[in-house]
Amino acid sequence: MVQGTKAVDVRFKMIGVLLRAARLKARKSLRECAEWLSCSPHIMSQYEHGRRGISLPELELLASFFDVPVSHLWDEEPAVLEQAPQRPAVEKLIPLRQKEIGVLLRQARAKSGKTQKQCGDLLGVSAEIISKYEYGTKPTPFPHLELLASYLEASLADFLDRELLTSRMSISRTGTEVLPAKDTTTKLPRQIEEFVRNPESLPYLEMALRLYELPKDSLRHLAEAMLSAEGQRKREM
Repeated sequence: MVQGTKAVDVRFKMIGVLLRAARLKARKSLRECAEWLSCSPHIMSQYEHGRRGISLPELELLASFFDVPVSHLWDEEPAVLEQAPQRPAVEKLIPLRQKEIGVLLRQARAKSGKTQKQCGDLLGVSAEIISKYEYGTKPTPFPHLELLASYLEASLADFLDRELLTSRMSISRTGTEVLPAKDTTTKLPRQIEEFVRNPESLPYLEMALRLYELPKDSLRHLAEAMLSAEGQRKREM
């Protein structure tokens, strides 16, 4: 699905911008963050430039490292920690969390009655990739998890590690229609109105809302990151 792929690409860039802003504010280097996650500085740089999908367990660990609420790394909502978080042991934590998230993802999909193929079509990946996400053998990029949670009508908060202070928050997901059934006075072109009323359009509408609510500086950095990535892609062609 082309729309789904484009939406995920935009989210990769948005999260990268927020991740870099949080790192700089915390005065941490790429190398320090890479050591904290047990990965290379190159991979950390790819996360920040939106060229590689970071997983929820990695976001949770970085939130702990930066002493910020984990939601701050995907949505610039003002939030304050009650106290300095206890930094978890990194060793073996990420693989364990990936498996936990996979189980929750598989349960949510089964409850919704959706197939792995339908979920794969949403993201523009194969059913085999969805299977790997569900069994925890492949990290689920956060934008993929975000779209899947919405598509399966699950709460993103259900996937968080509630042992971490940085993860204690509420994330609401309400309704399946953005417009009322018949009584709206909003005048929209027929195709757009049909798209808005379609429950499967919710992930893309949420994406548009997040873009709309981003501060101007973050939106500008996001646009610069996307233009830079597009320029590099053209040079490599």
